[in-house]
Amino acid sequence: MTRNILIQPFLKWAGGKRQLLKEIEKYIPSKISTYYEPFLGGGAVLLSIQPKKAIVNDSNQELINVYKVIRDNVDELIEDL
Repeated sequence: MTRNILIQPFLKWAGGKRQLLKEIEKYIPSKISTYYEPFLGGGAVLLSIQPKKAIVNDSNQELINVYKVIRDNVDELIEDL
């Protein structure tokens, strides 16, 4: 799997795993059909491994809305910003 090194977390999140990625990645299988993330937060692990298919969730609906806007309407977001 080719990773885009330009893709990085855009949020600093309490309990974030960015500093732990090298250790976490040791335990991630080399082939994943679907990545599941029940507590997305800043998305450090998701954005690091960049799986082809992912199912993510978080109890913070505003946070999920941010990810949906980026996924579905990034050009409009950039224009608004």
